[in-house]
Amino acid sequence: MDVYSLHQLIIRKGKVLDQTPEFISFKRTYISKWGQISYILMLLEKMLSKSFVEIAYVEGRKVAALCFGDIDLSRKPTDEELFNCISNKDEISGSIAIPSLMFKGHKGPILAATCI
Repeated sequence: MDVYSLHQLIIRKGKVLDQTPEFISFKRTYISKWGQISYILMLLEKMLSKSFVEIAYVEGRKVAALCFGDIDLSRKPTDEELFNCISNKDEISGSIAIPSLMFKGHKGPILAATCI
């Protein structure tokens, strides 16, 4: 199951649901890097609870990629990097205010000027 699992984790009301089969499989698969992964999950919990997000689905493979990938964990991952781990971005993007994402796109400069 571990090899074929999607490792989609659920954060509900700012807490990771750690008793789901997906979470248990995810932890078993990445136990060697669990310290770093739990740090990323804690940052996600903090970001989502601060924004009062009811439920978020997190792609475990993207969380693991933050630990194994090209970012240096001696620095804190940016909110944008954390937000990229979430699979239901469209549903919760209105609740989370990440300045670097708020003013992107065609109307971004106009929205930024209006905000100022």
